[in-house]
Formats: sequence, structure tokens, C-alpha cells
Amino acid sequence: MSVRIGFIGVGGMAKYHIQTLKGIENANIVSVYDVNLEAAVQAAESVGASVKDSADELLDSAAIDAVFICTPQFARGELEETAARRGIHMFVEKPLGLDMNIVQKKAQIIHDSGVINASGYCLRYLDTVRKAKAYLQGRSIHMVQANRYGTNHPAKWWRTLEQSGGHLVDAVTHQVDMIRFVAGEFREVYAKFGRTNIQFQYPDATIYDAGSISFSMDSGAVGSITESCISPYHADAEVKIFGRDFFVHLSNNGTTLSIMDEEQKITETSEIDFYQEQNKTFVNAVASGVQDQILCSFAEGVKTLAVSLAANQSEEEQKKIVL
Repeated sequence: MSVRIGFIGVGGMAKYHIQTLKGIENANIVSVYDVNLEAAVQAAESVGASVKDSADELLDSAAIDAVFICTPQFARGELEETAARRGIHMFVEKPLGLDMNIVQKKAQIIHDSGVINASGYCLRYLDTVRKAKAYLQGRSIHMVQANRYGTNHPAKWWRTLEQSGGHLVDAVTHQVDMIRFVAGEFREVYAKFGRTNIQFQYPDATIYDAGSISFSMDSGAVGSITESCISPYHADAEVKIFGRDFFVHLSNNGTTLSIMDEEQKITETSEIDFYQEQNKTFVNAVASGVQDQILCSFAEGVKTLAVSLAANQSEEEQKKIVL
């Protein structure tokens, strides 16, 4: 079955998706929409698709089977609800929003509709990450440490806290999700954020430039996440998981896995294009009608969003937040 796909939003992330979908035999991008007409035309011409005048026009169940929603998190409106009610399967880029009440209502509507759905937590599709998850099953974790350091997105909206949610919500969310996927659920978070240097580069920025988040987990394990979005000389993204008789290290954004215990000391690097794997899985799920193939549904993405929004709430209210 050829899956007819529409795109709403054709910015940076959408370009990755479009490029990988070109290499998937049963994926057929037929229509695109973006508020930036020039960008929409360029994207459409690259795949032989048509340009629609509005998102509502694109969401036509007679014309498409599935939609990739790649607009920024502040600009989603009711796109997901409309797609679900029209029976259109959907892939929604992370993060899924900035208001838990709104995204939880969206999740319920999507669930009730029965459409195939996925959220953009692509690192779950790495073989290294899945191997770490399998190794940790049944093992007792006592501590998790994670970090993500690097620079920021060039768009002004990304540097506006009310539109992006900040670096943690928009980018470090991948490390939050990796922790959830391989180690279990968060129970409590306590966060401290700073804004001491970003204004020298962007005077109008309202996001935090660094953060430190402490957390506990349902298993009883404790951990921390540190992050910076103004680190031009050192970039890193990793998750370390400690047990009394093992150590697991997912480095290079999860693409390298190290496992140490009494019987082994191994390090391996993934050869998988995780965007390709993620999108192939979604397309095949739509073609077959089987949701279970997808490693991160919309509802799963909501759970990850809840952790990062709780951290923002913790900073604002200066207290621990129980999830």
C-alpha cells in the first residue's frame, strides 16, 4: 500500500523527514502547507507535491492517508484534533505543546479516533538505545545522570520562553525521553534555571541559558540532568545509568552504547539512521494499521512533555513538583 502523506510545516525538522521519506518505497508525499509560501513551494517541488492554501485544505482524508505535523509547538492550534476527527493518521513532532491540559485532551481525542499516531522521539529507534533498554530490564538502578550541552536554535521564537518552553522542553526532552524509555518513570522533579549570559548574544531572549534538574523515579532511583544552550566550545548529550553491579552509558546522543559489569565491557556505535527507521516504522504502521510497531505514540510523548513542563513549573514556583 502506498501511503499518501501531507506536511504541515516545512522548516528544519520537516526537511529531515522529507529527505528520509524519499527513500521509503511506500511513502508518497502528495501535499504541503506552510505559512511561508516560498518554503512550501521549495519543499513541494523537491518531491513533486502540491502546495495547499491552508492546513484545513491539506487535511482532506480523500487526498491523504497521513500527515506530518511539524509546526513549532506554539503554533499547533487544533491540527491534531482535526486530523483525528477526519480519520487521518498523524506523526507529530516533539515537543507536543506547552500546556498539559491541552495536550492531554488532544491525546484523548487521538486515542478515541483510533488513528495511527506517533511523536518525534526518534532516539528510541536506535539499536543502541533499545539494547540498553533490554539490558536494564529487571536490573536495579540507583542513579541516573544526563546532560545536554550545545548552542541554540536560530529562530527568535525558540528564544522566547512562552513559545518554545526553553531548551529543556524543546531539545533536552530527548534525554528526558531516553531516561523514561530505558530506565522507567519520573516521580518528582526539582529544577533550578539560570539566565545570566544569553542576553549578551540575544538581548530579547527570555529562555533560560542553563539548567539543573534533580529527580526521583518510581523505582526509587534518583538522578540529575544538566543542560546549557550557550556552549559553543563543548557539545555533548549523554545518559549514564548506575547500578551496584553494572554501568550503562549512552553517549553521542545515544548513538554509542557502553556496558560494564562483572562479565563484560563492551562499546558499540549504531549504524542506524534513526530518522529513517522512525519514519519507515510510521509509514509501515499506517500501511498495515498496526499501532504497536510505533515506539513512541502521541500519548507517550505527552508523558515525556509532562516531565519537562514540571521542571519549568518547579523553577517558577521554587518547589518540588510531584508527577
